[in-house]
Amino acid sequence: MIKLIATDMDGTWLTDEKTYDEELFLREFKIMQERDIKFVVASGNQYENLVTRFPQVVDQLYFIAENGALVAKGKQVIHVDNLSTTDWQTLLGLTHEYDEKATVSGLLGAYILAKDGPEYAKELAKYYEKLTVVSDFDHLDDKIFKVTFDVAADKLPDMLVELKQKHPELGFVAGSAESIDMSTKGMNKAVGLEYLSKKLGINPKEMVAFGDSGNDVGMLKYAGRSFATSTAMASAKQAADQIIGSSNDSAVQKEIWKLLKD
Repeated sequence: MIKLIATDMDGTWLTDEKTYDEELFLREFKIMQERDIKFVVASGNQYENLVTRFPQVVDQLYFIAENGALVAKGKQVIHVDNLSTTDWQTLLGLTHEYDEKATVSGLLGAYILAKDGPEYAKELAKYYEKLTVVSDFDHLDDKIFKVTFDVAADKLPDMLVELKQKHPELGFVAGSAESIDMSTKGMNKAVGLEYLSKKLGINPKEMVAFGDSGNDVGMLKYAGRSFATSTAMASAKQAADQIIGSSNDSAVQKEIWKLLKD
């Protein structure tokens, strides 16, 4: 029996235009409510951005944001797992060491550097509801969850290996084909699902998960049934039980409909 359905957003639920079939979702969500199936939005993105995607039912959803570091029920944050001072200082050092555009994600918002230019800020604003441009990351007064590097796709695999070798005490995953998320070792969306499992009394075997990137691997392995989109990264496809269509074809929503009708 399915008691919880969790899905990633970008590349999984959302189309390339950052939209989804809202009419189909609301039909599905009505059935989920009738059967007491929890719907979880699980993403590496900022919580404040995620809640804007589901305005009609936001208070009845669960959110796992920042790759598992923040869990919320509707508009109420119920769990936070921020970086230790030591890990934050190490990641801060990496932002100085590597010449990559970086985003620092915290409880109060996300931060980028002024030196990266206004066009970068404009692009990032598409993904972050709360975004602040700062002169440096050295004096942030916030609980920090992760640091994300924007990396060229052809450069990413080698850089990911290098970072893991140099800093085995930290966690590094590909957030997308062109980004590396850096956080507490072992922090991933499965950590958020495990928290909800204990809080809601739901066995992982009763969960279904959908994803497409390296930061979805833990979640795909944790859930009893898992699906990766056809455009997913190889690591996500390997972790999933089944490959489905593209997010541009509403493949996740169509699969959920099938699951609810079975």
